[in-house]
Amino acid sequence: MVGNGKEEWSETIEKARQLLEEGRKEMVRAADMAREKGTEALETARKRSKEAWESVRLKGIQTMDDMGEKSEEAWEDAQKLVKKHPGRTIGVCLVAGILIGLILSRDRD
Repeated sequence: MVGNGKEEWSETIEKARQLLEEGRKEMVRAADMAREKGTEALETARKRSKEAWESVRLKGIQTMDDMGEKSEEAWEDAQKLVKKHPGRTIGVCLVAGILIGLILSRDRD
């Protein structure tokens, strides 16, 4: 007996529906995996950027502390030098003032 063309067509359509449903399920699984991996990558990037920012912040604080200490030392050294050689200090300041005055007051033509 020769098969009915309608039955073969129905079977083919049913197989196509099953394959389509399997493909849809695979796409959902793939999308879920992609979302999960994307979320993991985002969290990793956030964590690394937070760690990098903290490292830079701490280094900045350390540098500011070091600069503060060095400027205090330089100020103390300058005070000692002025106390040790007050005449020389006044002379150097006078010469520096004259030079700055000459530079600022000369013609700019």
